[in-house]
Amino acid sequence: MVTARDVAERAGTSTAVVSYVFNNGPRPVAPKTRQRVLDAAAELQYRPNALARALSAGRTFSIGIVVPHIRNPYFAALAEQLEAGTRARNHLLLIGDSGGDSAQEQSHLTSFIERQVDGIVLVSVRSQPELVGLDTAGIPVVALHRMPGGSRASSLAIDSVAAAATAAGHLVSHGYRSIGVLTGPIDSPGTEEHLIGVAEATRGQRVKVEHRTSEISRYHATEVTSSWLANERPRAIYCATDEQAFGVLFAAWRAGLSVPDDLAVLGGDGTAECAVTIPPLSAIQRPVPQLATRSIELLLDASPGDGPVTITLPHELVRRESCGCI
Repeated sequence: MVTARDVAERAGTSTAVVSYVFNNGPRPVAPKTRQRVLDAAAELQYRPNALARALSAGRTFSIGIVVPHIRNPYFAALAEQLEAGTRARNHLLLIGDSGGDSAQEQSHLTSFIERQVDGIVLVSVRSQPELVGLDTAGIPVVALHRMPGGSRASSLAIDSVAAAATAAGHLVSHGYRSIGVLTGPIDSPGTEEHLIGVAEATRGQRVKVEHRTSEISRYHATEVTSSWLANERPRAIYCATDEQAFGVLFAAWRAGLSVPDDLAVLGGDGTAECAVTIPPLSAIQRPVPQLATRSIELLLDASPGDGPVTITLPHELVRRESCGCI
């Protein structure tokens, strides 16, 4: 079996340098030397022993992420960005899909503890997730969009109140005086913030606001919206997620309504799919690349004595045809 010593001899360097190249540190390696090591490894078909590497470093070189529904385009995009970032750092990304169930979420967290991952990114289904066992396990956690209660986890999010206010304010600027708000279940993360933001943007504007809830599913959003549109429908609907907005677009089409002439629609994630709906969907865009990059930095680059941090990232309104911008 080819060893690191064989690679070092072929490259004319030391086994320590070979280790630095394949572990991306802890010491820098000159570009020419790095290339010699990589060329030697390729010639010899050398493959580092991941288990030996983990035992030697005291790390597993893996990061876990738990999301509510990996089929949701937003969470799929987030996982894709995290995978690319962790791979660039010679780490493996493990994905846990909670299916929107808090017990399954905790089961994934427990599994990650048992596997001794180097860090966890959590998108919780709970408004205030309790990270059972993680504090005592000493595993760093970054919670996206929700700050865990009683935990030393760091938190990354956009300002959901401000984002909802931006969305509602934009619809008001179009002259819409009847605005619907479609969020997740009333006790789901973010619902209260969305309603507060919409209320702030419409206060004193003589705008009627109606609130409906659905599961974070385009299929359930379609059924909820179909019932909504059959009665006194709003002139515009702001959806907390793109997934729900896709359901609203389909319900409008099924009802024979024109978007945006009869009904304006605005989504809440800004996923790539928004650009290819009919019509293209205006949306609040979450900064997925920055969320992934900052999460990895917080998990892998923090010093042992660093405390948790709370970081608010900017959102952006992407204007397309569905709300009447184009």
